[in-house]
Amino acid sequence: MTAAEIRRRYYILTGAHTLAASLIWGVNTLFLLDSGLDIFQVFLVNAVFTAAMTLFEIPTGAVADSRGRKVSLQWSSVMLFTGTLGYLAAGTWGGGIVAFAAASAILGLGFTFFSGAAEAWAVDELKAVGDEGGSTGLFASAATASSATMLIGTITGGLLGSLDYRIPYLLRALLFLLMLALTVFAMPEKGWKPDGETMTARERIRRTAADSIRYGLKIISLRRLMGVSFLLGIFMMWGFYALQPYITTLAGLPGAAWFSGLVTAGMTLSQILGQTLAARRDRKNMDREELVGGIAAASMVTAAIGAFLTGLAGLPSMREVLGIPGAPALAIAGMMLMMGSLGYAGPFLRSALHSRIPSEKRATIVSLDSLVGSGGAIFGQPALGRLAGRFGIASGYLVGAGLFVLTQPVLALFRRSEKREHKDVLR
Repeated sequence: MTAAEIRRRYYILTGAHTLAASLIWGVNTLFLLDSGLDIFQVFLVNAVFTAAMTLFEIPTGAVADSRGRKVSLQWSSVMLFTGTLGYLAAGTWGGGIVAFAAASAILGLGFTFFSGAAEAWAVDELKAVGDEGGSTGLFASAATASSATMLIGTITGGLLGSLDYRIPYLLRALLFLLMLALTVFAMPEKGWKPDGETMTARERIRRTAADSIRYGLKIISLRRLMGVSFLLGIFMMWGFYALQPYITTLAGLPGAAWFSGLVTAGMTLSQILGQTLAARRDRKNMDREELVGGIAAASMVTAAIGAFLTGLAGLPSMREVLGIPGAPALAIAGMMLMMGSLGYAGPFLRSALHSRIPSEKRATIVSLDSLVGSGGAIFGQPALGRLAGRFGIASGYLVGAGLFVLTQPVLALFRRSEKREHKDVLR
């Protein structure tokens, strides 16, 4: 395959994965509430999903590095198909929080088989054909493709959910079966090479854990990037799913799946804009003295303003002043500002992460970064869910604004690491 073909297949892979996953993103919280769970139980179920992702990140990273990225991606499709049907069954036949938690654990396992493996496949295949170009553009374009399919998925899921909340889940399961076929027949794997070592599963996991420390946590700049992932993880998953009941209530349309889907689509459009600007900046070749940490820091300040505006719109005093449509309009504008800023910063942060990882450990360390982010979400979702149950959902967005501000000292330390690396390169 040529470099262009590899890029194209990577974009199709990530886009198709996001399309399937996003069909329920605009209605998931509404589906759980409609199935009899309260707002705290909703985020407890989501926390189980995140805990499963955290638990399985390292073992599935070992699979991707020892058995191949392709095998990992195939297992992802199988697990996501199974978990989606389990989720649907729990809501249809009244399984309650226990059944939803079991299905969420399977879904968490499925997503960990995908995280890291897809990125590692693309980077390694490009290197195998001699393409040593920067990866910021690759990740920015892939993120844009994912955002575009997320736009389609959230709108489609919202419209179908207006008919019946269960329809998006059925369609999602079907698409994950198609994803399995895509990974089996359209993803040759020439860039990855097995290490040739024969190990038991326990030895492989132990080795992977040791590699995660040696090639991940012991690298100062990587440790600081993962600190940002942790802080974002505390808020982002909660902030995304809490928006569904929050924005529909602010708009006087409680439970309206179509409206939730349209709002999620608007957030996706703003994310696409940020990713497009990042790709354009990368193509223009950033100045060598321009540091990723500075770009990310400015983006996090903007994201903090967006989260603050979103929370401000839901405070009782502001709702009284703004009314409808003022309050929901302010909340939507804040979320779009936040998502656009994160969309802009994301490709630069991903490129910085990959540039510091040896190829043979790529899936392991990318999975470690996902694990750290998931660790934040395990704590954040039930904590913010409890806060929202007591003081209202708006309070969670105000806390999120504070977490974005807390990334500033971490990114300042990362910039110091970057400056030292720049000096070493110039010597």
